[in-house]
Amino acid sequence: MGVGTAADGYVLLNVLSRLAEERFSGTLWTEGALVEGTVVLSSGLLVAADTPVAPGVESLLLRSGRVSREDWTDALAEAAPEGRLRAELVERGLIGDASVQVVTQTAAMDALFALTLADVFACVPNPGVADPLIPLVPGMDAGRVVRETRRRLAVASGWRELGLHARAHPRTTSAAPPIDEGRAELLVQVNGRRTVSDLAFLLGRGLFAVMFDMALLHRDGQIAFDQPQPAATSALSWPGHPDDGPPLVVSRLPSGEAEDLGTPADSADSPPRRRLISRRGARGAR
Repeated sequence: MGVGTAADGYVLLNVLSRLAEERFSGTLWTEGALVEGTVVLSSGLLVAADTPVAPGVESLLLRSGRVSREDWTDALAEAAPEGRLRAELVERGLIGDASVQVVTQTAAMDALFALTLADVFACVPNPGVADPLIPLVPGMDAGRVVRETRRRLAVASGWRELGLHARAHPRTTSAAPPIDEGRAELLVQVNGRRTVSDLAFLLGRGLFAVMFDMALLHRDGQIAFDQPQPAATSALSWPGHPDDGPPLVVSRLPSGEAEDLGTPADSADSPPRRRLISRRGARGAR
């Protein structure tokens, strides 16, 4: 694949595709200027993804009112240590198995979407995996995941000129409220201080879905964004540039030739050697 831009999500998605071909099992640690996250694979299938920018499974379940905080806390204490939280929620009748699958898939796909928009400059695969709270069962085919994420990025490419990104602060205008109930619920929470990401967490909705509705509200003249374009240092700032050089370098790390990004705090004392997968090439002045 040729040189792309961060708007293509080329760094992370290229790495994900390559690891899927290798049927990798483990955690892909991603790091960017102001955002980081994890992508968990099992035999090349996506089973979880997480980033602070997008709501995770817990936020989607609790904030949406699907599960009460008290019930969640009880189920978590009872089943999480054995890795059976999903089954516990279903057995208690708190949520159906199909609904759990939808929520976990939404959380994983949203996290991946947010990370592909971010300035991810390093991806570190680590075979040592901490089990996700509620993994996708079965995992999602990585090819399907990559195609869907690229579709979302194509949709989102038109939002940049609106000033719509996860860190944007929407404000209301004097236009009439929308008829659509879902967008009305979103609009009432817009106060000029909350970011788009904040609104997704507040409502327990997926980040992509909230951004999509934000674009519709902007189209209808009901909201505006103070910042016409995300700053270059924003966590979701579309910073990629063709001058950045080759989009992907995969290398085994001989001792002393590259700086290790650090061993995760919960890893074993003698972890397997990891591969650093990163975008290299100096960025010129922008």
